[in-house]
Amino acid sequence: MAQNNLAENMVEEPLRKQSYETTPSYGESTEVETKKWLKCSRFEKLLMGIGGAIAAVMCIFVISSKIALTNSQHQLQQLDNRIVTMHNKNTTLTQQIGELQSSSRLQKIAKNNGMSLNNANIRNVTK
Repeated sequence: MAQNNLAENMVEEPLRKQSYETTPSYGESTEVETKKWLKCSRFEKLLMGIGGAIAAVMCIFVISSKIALTNSQHQLQQLDNRIVTMHNKNTTLTQQIGELQSSSRLQKIAKNNGMSLNNANIRNVTK
C-alpha cells in the first residue's frame, strides 16, 4: 500500500551511465546503470515512528512483566518456607502432645500424687 506512491517521489534525473572498457578483444564498451534511493513519504515516516514507538513500549512491557514475575516467585518462595517451618513446628508439637498423654507418664504422675488405678471403677460409655 505504501509502495504505490514511491515511483512518484523519485527525483526526475536521467540515470547516470558509467562506461567501462572491456578487454581489447571485444572492442566494445558496456554501460552500467546506477540506481538512486527513493525518498520516504510522510506516511511512511509516520508508520516507521509508530512502529518504533510500539516496539519500545513492548520492550518496556516485557521487562516490567519479567520483574513482576521475579517478585512473585520470591514471595512464593518465602511463603513456601513459612509453610515448611509451620509444618515442622506442628509435627514437633504433635509429638510433644503424644509424649505428654502417654499412659506410662500419667500413671507415674498419679503414683507420685498418691492415686491408683482401680479397674472396678472404670466404665465404658457409648452412645
